[in-house]
Amino acid sequence: MSSALFPRSPRLWACLLALLLTACANAPSPSANGADDEAATDEDGPKQRPVVLDGTAWSASNHIDGAAPSTPWEHQVFVSRRPTRYQATEHAGRPALRAEALGSNSTLNLLLKPAPGTVARHLHFSLFVPALNPGFDLGEKGSDDAVARLILSFDGDRYNGTWKARDHVISELSGLIAGKPLPYASIMYVWDNRYPAGTVIPNPYTGRIRQIVVESGTARLNQWVDFDRDVEADFRMAFGEAPGPMIGLGLMTDSNNSGASVSAWYGPLELTMAPPTR
Repeated sequence: MSSALFPRSPRLWACLLALLLTACANAPSPSANGADDEAATDEDGPKQRPVVLDGTAWSASNHIDGAAPSTPWEHQVFVSRRPTRYQATEHAGRPALRAEALGSNSTLNLLLKPAPGTVARHLHFSLFVPALNPGFDLGEKGSDDAVARLILSFDGDRYNGTWKARDHVISELSGLIAGKPLPYASIMYVWDNRYPAGTVIPNPYTGRIRQIVVESGTARLNQWVDFDRDVEADFRMAFGEAPGPMIGLGLMTDSNNSGASVSAWYGPLELTMAPPTR
């Protein structure tokens, strides 16, 4: 395999590793409700507490097609990275999931098994963001932190001509590292500080991830902001093709590149699956 397909910098290798695990929403990881999370530690602090979601008001308020009742959210902790702290709570009048990143990154992931012949059609979510960080830049390597993002992962035909040689290499590497190949495609809904709402930002490490800015700037900070997204239309906008089955849903607040302290609250989620429109 050509060395041009791989980053030479150790820092970029670390970023690529985090990318692979982030995108693989169905990769093996400690359960959000399991004792294995006790093993995750901060670099200079006490052990990370388990992320308890079962039986919470936030978990009970989610309505997610394609999620089996017995399937738990998983806390994906990255190698050699301080994990983001996630806690089910209540905030400003609604059930919420609080995320606090202190120079850290990790994700909460949910494996989906949609009914045959259905695609993700509609996603409702809400965010409460107290502050943005002007140093974050989703389009630049080494600066692509985000105060709040939702990750949607999709299956698809990897041999239809849209995948490039680099995509296959990254997917194989993901299989070795994370135990699962890179999803065919992923979109991320983000609240950003610099790009206007509606902007589609290719991930700086792979074209198989597209970031869609759903809110921009400070005008609606410190309040709940509700979003209704046509997932099928967003996927077509981002990738220029119809989506395949949606196989994973994730949440992520991260600041590992900047070392900053950021936080956000995620409201309950509602995801609807249905046959494609065309």
